[in-house]
This record gives sequence, C-alpha cells and structure tokens, in this order.
Amino acid sequence: GLPLLLTTFGYYHLQATSLTAQLTLCWLYHVIRMGPMFMNFAYVYSLCHKEGHAAAAGHGLWRPPFDRHGPFRYLFNWWVGLYYGVLPATFAIGHSINHHKYNNGPADVVSTADKPRDEWLNLIAYVPRFALYACNISTTWQFIKERKYGVALNTALGSAYYFAWCYLVGKYYGGFFAFAYLVYPFLEQTLMLSGINWVWHAFLDPNDVENEYVQSITILGGTINVLNEDSHVVHHQYPGFHWSKHPKLLTKHADEYKSSLGSVFYGTHTFEVLALILMADYEKLADRFVGYMPDNAESELFGSTKEFMLNKQKANDAIKKPTCPLPHAEVVELLKERLRACWWGPRAAHVPPELLQGTAGTSFARMKEWEMVDDVDVDAPAAEPAPEKGAKLKTR
Repeated sequence: GLPLLLTTFGYYHLQATSLTAQLTLCWLYHVIRMGPMFMNFAYVYSLCHKEGHAAAAGHGLWRPPFDRHGPFRYLFNWWVGLYYGVLPATFAIGHSINHHKYNNGPADVVSTADKPRDEWLNLIAYVPRFALYACNISTTWQFIKERKYGVALNTALGSAYYFAWCYLVGKYYGGFFAFAYLVYPFLEQTLMLSGINWVWHAFLDPNDVENEYVQSITILGGTINVLNEDSHVVHHQYPGFHWSKHPKLLTKHADEYKSSLGSVFYGTHTFEVLALILMADYEKLADRFVGYMPDNAESELFGSTKEFMLNKQKANDAIKKPTCPLPHAEVVELLKERLRACWWGPRAAHVPPELLQGTAGTSFARMKEWEMVDDVDVDAPAAEPAPEKGAKLKTR
C-alpha cells in the first residue's frame, strides 16, 4: 500500500498548479501515513526495532522458512521503514551492536547519561546526537574507532541505500517532493525518537549508574504499549526475545526490581512521562511511580495482545492497581535525584575511572541476540549475569 500511496500523491503533486495545493497534498499524505494517534508510525518503528534484533539473533520476525530466507526477512528496515525515515542500518546494525552493547554508557552513541534529563534545553542539545545516530554517522565512526571495519562498511552501505532511494524518487518527482515526502519523515522520527529514548533512559541510580533496573523504564498498565515496548528493562536484558515473552520475563526478575526500587510506573505512557519530566512536574510523576514488580504484573498489568487488552478493558475496575510503598515526598526527591544524576561527562559526580572505560555498561544483558536458544525457561529463577571481561559492576 505504501508504494501506491506515494506514487498516487506523486502523480497529483506533478499535476498541482500551486504551492498551496502541493502543501495540502503533502499534509494529507503524512496524516494517512502516520495513522490515527500516530499508530502506523508506532508499529512501523517497533517492527523495525524488533526486526533489527531478530536479524542480529540470526533469525527473522516470520515463521519458518521465511525467518531466515526470502524477501520478508528485512522487510521493515530495508523497505517499509524508508517511508518513515528509517535508514536501513540504524536498527539492523547500529542499534544492536552499539546501543545494546554499552547500555547508555560513555561509548553508547545515543547515551542520555551526560546531562540532567529534567531540563528541556538538554533535550534540545541531545537531538543532534540522536540525528547523527539516526543517519548512521556516529555509529559508523564508532565502529571505525573500534576497528570493526566490516560493520562500519555495512552501516555506511545502509545509508547509501537510503540516499539512493531519495535520489531516485527526487529524479522522477522533483527535489521538493523528495524532501517533503522522504526527508521530512527522517526529521520527524529524529525528533520523536529523541524524546522517546530520553524517557526510556531518563533515570540513573547515582550510587550505581550501571543499574539497568533504574536506568531503563518499565510501564505497567500502559495506554500505548506497542508490541510490549513498555518493558524496556527486559528488552535490554533479552534483546532478541520475542515480545510475547516479555510479561514472564518481567516477573522472572521481580526481586531485582524490588531491591533496586526500579523505574517502574503505572497507568501512563512514554509521551506523558516525557511531558512530566520536561515540565518538572515531579508530583504527578511520583503519582505514577511504583518502584517494584507487583504479583499481578504478568496476569493483569502488562501485555499488548488483542486478547489481553480486551480482558483488561472488561476487568479494569477489578484490577488491583499497584501503589508505591514509599511516602510521596520521598518518591519526589528520589526521582529528582535520579533525573539529575550523570554517568559520564563534566557533570558526573562519581570518581571510579572504570565507569568511563569502554567496558562500562556492557555487563547487564543476560543473553545477547546471537546467544539465543529456543528452549530458554522463562519461568526459571533469575541468575546473576556474567560480566564481560574487564567489566566493573559496582560504582563504589
């Protein structure tokens, strides 16, 4: 449908006799492309995200035999995503190999951890960093510095593929059309995903900045939980696992969430959390903070399947809603402290030099994508992750 949509609007763009008509067509195209409540955008980006990790794991999103072979394996990153400003190698290569290796640490090219996250000027300053990642410039350079020349080349080829696509469309329909219909979605996603990543990694434990239960958020009872993206801690623990297993993996590590007083929220969504952070509305943010994994998290509070959402809607009044065990005022101060803590850069208050080394942030993942096996028992008790060689787990 997307090629037909683009070519249809391209045809009428060439027929339009005024700039007003062209801009009206462009506006209508983007409204259709984004979908109601931007849900087309949300699902395309979530599927690009999932497909990138599935490819790193050596399989795909589809059932056999299409998971490992055929035209569907890279469908979202190398075709559908082009209409939404996705450069193919961003999720398929850079995201898995860089961001999920360093987990928001100093070597993560999209790290949010060098600036207080409750100041909107810092988010504005962060957008160019995310833009360099989204167009594969910073990841390519990081791979070159790490002497991963093959990975750097593949990342650059992904960028070339996108620019060739824009050139071909521009050659046929004109430069203005290519900018308004293809480049604009890139700028759009850069701004939106900058804010989303800012929220996903908004909090840091000042006493243990590598504590992923704090520095990635989890939203229970979320109003916009697309393919279980609200379980961001689980995603960093098990990045290659199918999203349908996330509810069980949440409760598998319930003790760690509780002992860490993790960044667990209830009854909200990413953009509301972003707004509350940027408005410094700590009171309302504290109202939504839970800090642990409730007993009914898997059965009643988390999921994104159609069946789960229908059951949740029917039983909403009967659901036991979690509350934070800490006094409200204490939660407010805790959130302020965590939003303002910095891991690296001139604002970082800690002194251990190992936290600034290349191995910082690499110890959290329980299973990398390429280590996945099909018979992992998600119900088995959690075990401590094995740190990578040279990694330091404690800050003090």
